[in-house]
Amino acid sequence: MIHTKKYYNELLKKDKDYKKMSISTIQSFLFGGFVCLFGQVLLDIYAMWFEKNDAVLLMVLTIVLIAGLLSGIGVYDLIGQVAKCGLSIPITGFSNSCVSSAMEYKKEGFFSGLAMNCLKLAGSVIVLGTISGLIVGFIKYIIEVLM
Repeated sequence: MIHTKKYYNELLKKDKDYKKMSISTIQSFLFGGFVCLFGQVLLDIYAMWFEKNDAVLLMVLTIVLIAGLLSGIGVYDLIGQVAKCGLSIPITGFSNSCVSSAMEYKKEGFFSGLAMNCLKLAGSVIVLGTISGLIVGFIKYIIEVLM
């Protein structure tokens, strides 16, 4: 079968449901904003009792813990169906990927299952994040030395 430009344009027309895309965008925005608002409220509460750096750390740990617990009991995926990508902001998405991967391999035992596969999905994110951080830091160092 020869694929022509007309054929491809017809395929593209079928996938352009702007109403559905608009609703998904609004849902993502609202849920992502809610997670960020929740994080800010936690940060403000923790800042009353702890120093700023400690409050930030506790806020991040709390959000990771909540996302991990929701993933563990199977609620995170249900919320994700409504929230779309708004729930996949880096911290909650990272927690979900670690817990999901660990749950998938738990039948293989603690060490060969959970411990070795916990970061399987998130490992590439960690590696690429570290490498890009090193590259940006090196470029900044070079610019500071030359200027």
